Amino acid sequence: MESVILIGSGGHSKTVSSAIESQNKTISKVYKNDSQYNPNLLKYSKVIISIGNNNVREKMSTLLKHEPAIIIDAQSNIDTNTNIGGGTVVLKGATIQRDTSIGSHCIINTNSSIDHDCNIGNFTHIAPGSTLCGGVIIGNNTFIGAGSVIIPGIVIGNNVIIGAGSVVIRDIPDNKKAYGNPCKYE
Repeated sequence: MESVILIGSGGHSKTVSSAIESQNKTISKVYKNDSQYNPNLLKYSKVIISIGNNNVREKMSTLLKHEPAIIIDAQSNIDTNTNIGGGTVVLKGATIQRDTSIGSHCIINTNSSIDHDCNIGNFTHIAPGSTLCGGVIIGNNTFIGAGSVIIPGIVIGNNVIIGAGSVVIRDIPDNKKAYGNPCKYE
């Protein structure tokens, strides 16, 4: 049976724990933060950074000596023609359609929907209930707020924050905060 080390013990780790258990995997150790992480212990376990903050996950990933796990909740719906990077977590009720690529150390949160031909960068978080229509491209370290909708073919840059409930109908460049219906950026 595969065992997984969790780094992070806050609220996000609860949903990650549930997803791990749904795959009949075990949690071998939970570290509260990266300063407790011991790369010499449990060398046959894989690891997940169970912290919601994209920048913190990215920083912690440079410290890992264990292979990153890929955690997909048994109650999610993932097309077999999908590429998912190491360290990524797909939570309960999420749907990912054909020919989509998800980067490393991402969070595809509860009941989010990612349609065909999307491309999501590393360390990105798709929050609960978000909808990405077909052909959406999202950069690295981007946060898509809960309940947001992104229409087909939109490109969202790196280090972007999309506010909850936003409707994105035009491309968003790097390093912007955007929100509203229709979504506007600062």
